[in-house]
This record gives sequence, structure tokens and C-alpha cells, in this order.
Amino acid sequence: MKLERDIETFINLVIPTSLLGDNRLTFLERLLLINILSLCKKKGYCWATNEYFKNLFSVSKQTISKSVSSLSKYGYIVLEYDKKEKNNSKRVIRLSEVLKNQILGIKNNLNTSIQENFKQYNKNNIKRNNIGPIISKDVDGVELWNGKRVESEPMSEDEKKYLESLLSSF
Repeated sequence: MKLERDIETFINLVIPTSLLGDNRLTFLERLLLINILSLCKKKGYCWATNEYFKNLFSVSKQTISKSVSSLSKYGYIVLEYDKKEKNNSKRVIRLSEVLKNQILGIKNNLNTSIQENFKQYNKNNIKRNNIGPIISKDVDGVELWNGKRVESEPMSEDEKKYLESLLSSF
């Protein structure tokens, strides 16, 4: 018997912290903008209606309308209307150039810093950067820690007493 499941999709988004910390926006407006970011991810725009957002967030159409207007007013999105349609029913929502540039800057910095931070772990760089494994074995099979032999020594009497006192407490 095959079970069918609804598979949730994972959306990889870059969200500027300035957006999350913008106290001019309500929490709904922040969530709405994050949703718009995900819808605009592929083409740079979306045409989601207020009805769609109303159903998604379980709020009134008026609340969504105010939230969309607020996002436009604060320069996060740009609204374009098709004047040929009645009641402006054909609306396109685009990310503002400022928001696009913020996101691009974050992505570029993120990619650069990841490449720089992990360059030392690249197997091809081990010889060039003189980076070796932390634990290895020498030709005799003795473990090395950072290139130094790890010698095993018997416990001292003080160490034995200390361990016995720890064990007796259990």
C-alpha cells in the first residue's frame, strides 16, 4: 500500500536583517514581505492577489490591502497595475531596486565569505597551506596529535584515588 504525502517545499531565501528589524512594519507585513520574496524569487515579480494573501494569512482583505500599501510606501515593493483591466485586477508586485540590491549584496558577501572560510579545508590546499590532519599515526603505528607522539602512561596513585572517589559517588 502506497501512502501519499504532501511534501512541504523548502524555500531558500536571503532576508536582510534590516527588514526583520524595521519597527515601522507590523509582524504581518514582515511575513507578507517574506512570502512576496519567495514568490518573486524565480522571476523577480509575482502577481498574487489580495484574496490569495487573505486566505494564506487568515485575515481580512482590508488588512492585506493596508499591509501591501505599507510595504509599497516604505519602499520594499513596487506595485504595477494593468490599466486595461477593471478595478486594477491585474497587479504585478516587484521587489524594489533597493531591496534587490540589499539581497544581492548579502548573497555576494555570503558566497565570498564561505569560499574564503573553507579554502583551508580544501583537500588540494593541504600541502600548499601545510595543514595536516590533527590525529594521525606514525610509521610504528603510534598515534600522533598535531604531529607529536601520544605516549600512554600508567595512572598515578593520586589519579586512581580521585577516580575511585568519583565512581563511588554514583
